[in-house]
Amino acid sequence: MSQDDPEQKQDALPPSTVPSCQLSFRGLSDNHEWNERFIRNFQDVLFTCGRYMDLSLLDGVTAGFDYDDALASVDLGYESTVARQYTNEGGLLGVAKVLRVKREGGIKVHAVFDAKVVGALAGEEICWPAVNIVAHELAHVTVIGWFQAHSPGVMLAPHKGDWAVATMREVAHTIWEEYAACRLCAPLTQGDAVLAIYADSTELAVDGAMDKAREAIKAYRTHGEIDRLLVETTGRVANPLKMAAYLMGHADGQETDFDAEDRLPATRASEFWPLLPDLLTALRAAWESRHAWNGLEGEDGIVRVVQDALARAGAIVTLQQEPPGSRVDVPFSAATMPNGEADMAVIRMLEPWRPG
Repeated sequence: MSQDDPEQKQDALPPSTVPSCQLSFRGLSDNHEWNERFIRNFQDVLFTCGRYMDLSLLDGVTAGFDYDDALASVDLGYESTVARQYTNEGGLLGVAKVLRVKREGGIKVHAVFDAKVVGALAGEEICWPAVNIVAHELAHVTVIGWFQAHSPGVMLAPHKGDWAVATMREVAHTIWEEYAACRLCAPLTQGDAVLAIYADSTELAVDGAMDKAREAIKAYRTHGEIDRLLVETTGRVANPLKMAAYLMGHADGQETDFDAEDRLPATRASEFWPLLPDLLTALRAAWESRHAWNGLEGEDGIVRVVQDALARAGAIVTLQQEPPGSRVDVPFSAATMPNGEADMAVIRMLEPWRPG
């Protein structure tokens, strides 16, 4: 066997970390040959990923043509109304997800895939975007393992402390996890196709996001619920940041310079553009310290970027763990009033007169 033999190279890698776990393939096609090829290639990708990543927390893998059914089939080990939810708005549709599950008093991770998308693995040629989808979700298993190692018992536990700090850190954690998973699995894919997909998704997410955040502020002028305001505005500004984190993580994982000018030309005119350098810096800092966090505090650099995005939308969030706690201010502006400039004209009329 020559030194260049691929089988010898593979044997030189560490053994796969995939544990003994359940692999479930639901509602596959009537084509027996297609099913065999899909399952075999899927398993090859799974066990290859286990040579490069620590998948010891993997509880199981489920792939099905009915994605909602596949998600519903997983026993979480606890009650949750949000754990199985996935992105389905603004032209973005989730096709794979990891579910944190409780098993024997501990946390494990179950990966779920939409077989309509990763079914491309059944082809004769390697479909790198499909490989990346599988590798990306499996990378989340490793990322969750890092968190469990430095902060056991925190994940899935009730929030403690200030409500706004907890909300913002949860949002930052979602952004961080996508960056970390992309950076970890990027070396397992080839070519530029995945970077192009992430760039397109980022620009799609940026389009109209600030307007949607301001619509949430306008709604707050009527309902007056500050917690609802924070959740709704943060969700709208965080999604573009999360999609940018996918792109940044994949670029860093492939050791490719992240060039926003080249990758995101349509974003240059948006209010998110000035946030991108700070986001990249915060994500890289979190990566460097990823094994030494205390809970979610290691992501506070990302929290500050989200705060900046909210301020640009019109919601100024001041975070404070100690009493009196955090506050959210929404100064009056034409962009955040239900009737725009007409409302602002009334507000100016009602302001106390001040002699010049």
